Amino acid sequence: MVMFMTVIARLSFVVFMMPGIGDQVISSRTRLFVLLGMAAAIASTGVVAAPSAPGIGDLVLLLGSEVVIGFGLGALLRLSVWMLTIAGTVIAQSIGLAQFLGVALEHEAQTVTSNMLSLAGTTILLTANYHVAVVDGLMRLYTEIPLGEVGQVSWPMIFDSFYSAMGFALMLAWPFVAANLLYNICLGFINKALPSLMVAFVGAPFMVGAGVMLLAISVSGMLIIWKDRALQVIGWL
Repeated sequence: MVMFMTVIARLSFVVFMMPGIGDQVISSRTRLFVLLGMAAAIASTGVVAAPSAPGIGDLVLLLGSEVVIGFGLGALLRLSVWMLTIAGTVIAQSIGLAQFLGVALEHEAQTVTSNMLSLAGTTILLTANYHVAVVDGLMRLYTEIPLGEVGQVSWPMIFDSFYSAMGFALMLAWPFVAANLLYNICLGFINKALPSLMVAFVGAPFMVGAGVMLLAISVSGMLIIWKDRALQVIGWL
């Protein structure tokens, strides 16, 4: 029973932050069933050493350590999709689609581009059987990070992954930011030359149309590049 509790403590954040399974469009009951099933499967394999917790205080400390370890592992999993969410938000701001909100995969409303990229990225990960790789990686990590050994987690690596993911998300959105900058520069010159012309009414539809066309052309390449980088960011699969 104690072993089962320790496995659940590590897997809780991993399952509830896992792209696809941990999204809010999946009911909490379904995620709980997945968590219990994965915990029972891992606990029955024998890869988890029997926990040593003679007292209640030791057990609470062990469970707390496992929760912290699981949070670090789950955050890296979720970071793979957060990159697309950030990139989609920047793209929406650049091409004028920030006011159109879609059904969020996260816990708050997302822009249309963020929702589309997040959903596409999650689908790619699921079709690549990454959820199987997650279970395999978790079983392997029990030898690299034993029960309660929070010090074995490379927290600087996790922080560096967050910084690199933010930079990579901005790099994905950079062509749209550059196009928006060029659009505003041209709009300024036209407005200076023809003050009586309502350039915003002409330029805004053009920017939205050109941005959507650029997104349609580049989205497949963006997702291919993102998939390779996402597996590097997760790090422990």
